[in-house]
Amino acid sequence: METDNFKTHVFLVLVPHRDARGEIRKYTEALFKNGLTGVYTFPYIAPIALLAKPLTPDELKTTARNIRIAAAGEKFQTSETACALFLSDKNSLTLFGPRLSIEIDTAVITNTSEKIKTKITPAVIGAWLTSKTCGQQDCDGSDENIYSHSFPKISFRAAAIANMFWKTVNINGEICCKWKIGRLSWLPRSLQK
Repeated sequence: METDNFKTHVFLVLVPHRDARGEIRKYTEALFKNGLTGVYTFPYIAPIALLAKPLTPDELKTTARNIRIAAAGEKFQTSETACALFLSDKNSLTLFGPRLSIEIDTAVITNTSEKIKTKITPAVIGAWLTSKTCGQQDCDGSDENIYSHSFPKISFRAAAIANMFWKTVNINGEICCKWKIGRLSWLPRSLQK
């Protein structure tokens, strides 16, 4: 039985190609080795929206195609680092990482608008989560230890979307976050009419 504290949340996420995720992972691991503390790991994906229920495989396929069209065939690129409110309940969390240069409008999620609870903006590839809030949109040093890191610029064309299931759990008296990324629906390689 789910309670408010342990409710499963469903997100629509953009999953960059593994090479792009690997670049962010290497850089983040280096920061952790150099003493970055007070943050939680995240699966190096970009949440697009909080959903009322998961998208079906057909809805994911249509949405993947629409995202490719909305991006006009351009590569996804990261710009400055940014943060976005990930969950706004009792366990508020802020997501931090490189910002995507292309905003993904939830209008591309056709025939599924009733499933969208909240759009997550800006589009950020999550490097880590923190319980601290970010007072400025671009997180340009509001906390020297957490927000002052800039990531290498990343560019990728290959990406997928998926449902991500997120749950807070109690493991031996410690509250932890668990996630599972559903089946990937790859964006088409090119624009097709």
